[in-house]
Amino acid sequence: MTTQHIRTLLLVLALVTPALALAQPAAWSDWRHGAAGHTLALSDAQRSEQPLVVYFHTDWCLWCRQLNERYLRNGAVRSTLSGIKKVEINPERGPQEMALFRQYGGTGYPSFYVLVPASGEAPVRLSPFRGGSEDSLAAFAERIEAAATQHYNRWAFRLHQEGQDARSLAVVEKSLAYNPRNAYAHYLRGLIHHKAGDRQRDLGLLREAKAAYERALSLDPGHQGSQRGFEALRNL
Repeated sequence: MTTQHIRTLLLVLALVTPALALAQPAAWSDWRHGAAGHTLALSDAQRSEQPLVVYFHTDWCLWCRQLNERYLRNGAVRSTLSGIKKVEINPERGPQEMALFRQYGGTGYPSFYVLVPASGEAPVRLSPFRGGSEDSLAAFAERIEAAATQHYNRWAFRLHQEGQDARSLAVVEKSLAYNPRNAYAHYLRGLIHHKAGDRQRDLGLLREAKAAYERALSLDPGHQGSQRGFEALRNL
């Protein structure tokens, strides 16, 4: 290759590279990548009991480009994702990536999943493009948060049903740390304290239960479980 050919190639790369970078959401700067990145992100999320986003996309997918450029790098969506473990995977880059796509049940692109791996709940697939309409940034961010919140709440309730109230309460606190405006988690906190307070005849626990029910009702006035719990403790 001649010196002139090398100079030409460098010029082309200089022109193309910025354009490619613009096509990616913030250059995936705070995402893990590919199958290897998935292993690390899944392990991190499992150990820390945090939410995880797994996003399958391709270079040619126009809807992926829309999701990348209009949602993942902007506003409420970017803010919500900043506190979540996340990995982007292009299944066309290798057999391990394609195997993961199939493992998650992917059938098309984009495929965007939210889960809390430690919960044992199945991943939730989300898209801002639904039925000919599109979510706002705030609406899609809320759906991401709601999916992770639901995983925490189902996990905590399952533990409560199994009689593991101390562990259930720890998961409730995880749920509230992730989403403080989570009425169901406040209700479940009240339920656990209510049960323990009755069993131990502990007035302090019963007052904590009443406060938790009140907080749940301030967020969701129609929550029937919290209404019943509050009424039972009204005179405390």
